[in-house]
Amino acid sequence: MRPFGALDRRVWIAAAVMLLYLQSLPVPAQERDAFTVNRAEFILDETLLRLNHEIDSQIPNYILMAIDQGFAVPMMFEVEIRAEKAYWFDDKVVSLKQQYLLHHLPMLDSFVVFDVNSSERHYFENRKAAVQSIEVVYNYPMLDIDNLAPKRKYYARLRFGIDTDVLPLPLKSSSLWDNDWDLKSDWYEREVVRP
Repeated sequence: MRPFGALDRRVWIAAAVMLLYLQSLPVPAQERDAFTVNRAEFILDETLLRLNHEIDSQIPNYILMAIDQGFAVPMMFEVEIRAEKAYWFDDKVVSLKQQYLLHHLPMLDSFVVFDVNSSERHYFENRKAAVQSIEVVYNYPMLDIDNLAPKRKYYARLRFGIDTDVLPLPLKSSSLWDNDWDLKSDWYEREVVRP
């Protein structure tokens, strides 16, 4: 076995430089987080806790293509109110899921956002406007904080993404699609402060 020589050192240095260069390149869109919670606020209106949030979406092309072809793509945000515990897992006090279906209607040349929770439909001229209507939410009613025990500490957390529980079967199983539909943001946490 020959000793570690100058040529071997140059190979290692070249490999290290190449690795540093590759790490500095921008990440392709499909490898970035598809959804990011930019901001979330839980605001008290007297005793009613309301949610405001802003989401940044980098929806992959295969999902945009499914929407454009008329598939109803289920999107949602989930909110949990949790009570802190000193020595064990925190208690989940409230869990809420707001569901939307986003799809294209070629006959009307419009995009539809169907609010599953309220059964309301909203029509948009383009996909970008439809997605933006889901990304930004103001004054969403959550719960009456009088239902929470006064001496416990609470926090709320929010995440946004594709609702894979109700994803249409052709999108789950088709080999025509990239099958990475389980796209959700990280949880975004905020303390619930009583007045």
